[in-house]
Order: sequence, then C-alpha cells, then structure tokens
Amino acid sequence: MQYRRFGKTNLNLSIFSLGTMRCLASETVFNETLERAISLGINHLETARGYGKSEEFLGRFLQQQRLVAREKIYITTKLTPNPDAEKMSRWIDESLQKLQLNYIDCLAIHGVNTWEHLEWITKPNGCFLPLQRALDEGKINHLGFSTHGSLEVILAAMETGLFEFVNLHYYYFWRRNAPAIALASQKDMGIFIISPGDKGGLLYTPSALLTDLCAPFSPLALTYRF
Repeated sequence: MQYRRFGKTNLNLSIFSLGTMRCLASETVFNETLERAISLGINHLETARGYGKSEEFLGRFLQQQRLVAREKIYITTKLTPNPDAEKMSRWIDESLQKLQLNYIDCLAIHGVNTWEHLEWITKPNGCFLPLQRALDEGKINHLGFSTHGSLEVILAAMETGLFEFVNLHYYYFWRRNAPAIALASQKDMGIFIISPGDKGGLLYTPSALLTDLCAPFSPLALTYRF
C-alpha cells in the first residue's frame, strides 16, 4: 500500500480509503470487509451519520479488532449541514458515542451542495460554532467538507479558510472540478475523491466501447491510476 500526506492535516493516509456505506448487509459482512481492508494496508475508514448503522458497526469493530493500534487508523465521519447549532453539537456527541471514540480524526460537513448550506455554516451562530468548539476540546482533530455542489459553491467554501480537506468529484472521465483541485493544492487542503469507481462512471460495468478505448487497462484500473 502507498501512503500520502493528506494536505495540512499532515495525516499519512493510504491512497485507497474504505467507505462504509455499502457493506451494511450484516455486521458480519461489515467486519469481514474492514478486516480485509486493514490487512491490505488501508488505514483510513470513512462513515457518516446518514449511513444507517455504519457508525455503530464501526464503533463495535474498532473496540474488538486487534489488527492495528488506534493511533495508526484514521476515522472520518460526516454530518450534514444544519442551521441549528445546538443540533450540530448534539450530533457530534452522538457520533462519538456510536463510534465509541474519545476523538474523531476527521469530521466532514456532509454535502455542502448549495449556497444555503454554505450560509448555514458561515452565518453568526451557525453550525460552524459547535464544530470549532469540538476542535478546541479535542473531540475532532480536523474539519473538512464533502460536496456534490457546483464548482462555484465548492470554490466559495474553500475560500472561507475554515476547512483542512475536501471530498469532491474529479475523475479521468469528468474533470469539471479541476479548478477546485488546483485551489485545494494551493491552500494545502487534503483532497479526497468520492467513489471513483461508481460516481466516476459506473466503471465496474463499462460499455464495450469504453473497454476498448481504455485498453490495455480496464476503465476501472485507468481511473484509479489517474
């Protein structure tokens, strides 16, 4: 496994992360998936409040696993933007409780997709206040955001200077967010690409034409190499 510095967080993350939205058929499947990932050197596990029982499953897994020390595995969870600062504060504590952790390595605001979402974060008494308090108290170590929004919204969120990393779309076959990638690099933000095999074009079920065009690589291999 290869590892890279995750921007100004200075975390040394595996180049592949394991998202836990799609391995929830059973807790057994969940645990087996995580054990396999960790055995291959993946040290970054990602979940979200909105991923069903994912946080709870992950919390129990972290308590029982003996494959790697806690300080050598990095956990990201995500909470949706909300105009209610008190609710955001409660959500942070609930995620810590479900994950059975004293701190969360990275917390991302889950889906800064619209100008309204950005306003909820930046307005006086907005949901950034409890996030900053959680940073100050050591409940979370690093703050970022994920987005499916327009390039303009993404750039504006990055320009606030509130975030250390960004989760966004950028693929070999889809590069509209290239200016955001450039700005993130300029600001030394960690860059996390969302679901390259899926959101990058369902590359695990490619058309015959796409397969031919990508030869000698498969479309999936090509996008991951990119």
